[in-house]
Amino acid sequence: MKLGEKTVNVLACVAILIAISLLANAWSLWTERQLAVAKADKLQTKLTRQLRFANEHSDYKTYKTRLQDKQNDLEQKVEQQLSLNIGLQRLQKQAQAQGIQLSKLQIEGKPVVLQNGLQMQTLNVSAVGEFYSLLRWLRQVERDGCKVKELRLQSNVQTEKVLKMDISLQFSLAN
Repeated sequence: MKLGEKTVNVLACVAILIAISLLANAWSLWTERQLAVAKADKLQTKLTRQLRFANEHSDYKTYKTRLQDKQNDLEQKVEQQLSLNIGLQRLQKQAQAQGIQLSKLQIEGKPVVLQNGLQMQTLNVSAVGEFYSLLRWLRQVERDGCKVKELRLQSNVQTEKVLKMDISLQFSLAN
């Protein structure tokens, strides 16, 4: 090897070492930049939450009104649920009085809002009993304000007097 080639090789090695050190420096700067961006995003999110909280709570009267509205809504839902439960219990007691077994009481969907502060709720019921008992019970249920939306009778040949009835009832609830 000649002296010029050795010099070129040494310079090439020095250039490679400089390039590696520059890459390492660039990598550390890039990771520091990513950490700084993440920290800035976190601070921006925190600031946004604090500003939103401050805006929502700047006026205590407005905040108190919102809380009161939420409480009123919850109380209304509790009253509706209580009314629904009372109606279902009444249906069950009437069925027991007629000697009918209710095997399914299933509420279908959400209540539909009607005029005059009422809501219409659909209920699917499976009832098993004698034909005339089922008719008396249905008549009593209709007198209590329920409307029969759909009715399916099923008969078992072995027990002629006992029928199974799948009923879709709609009844009104006070709002």
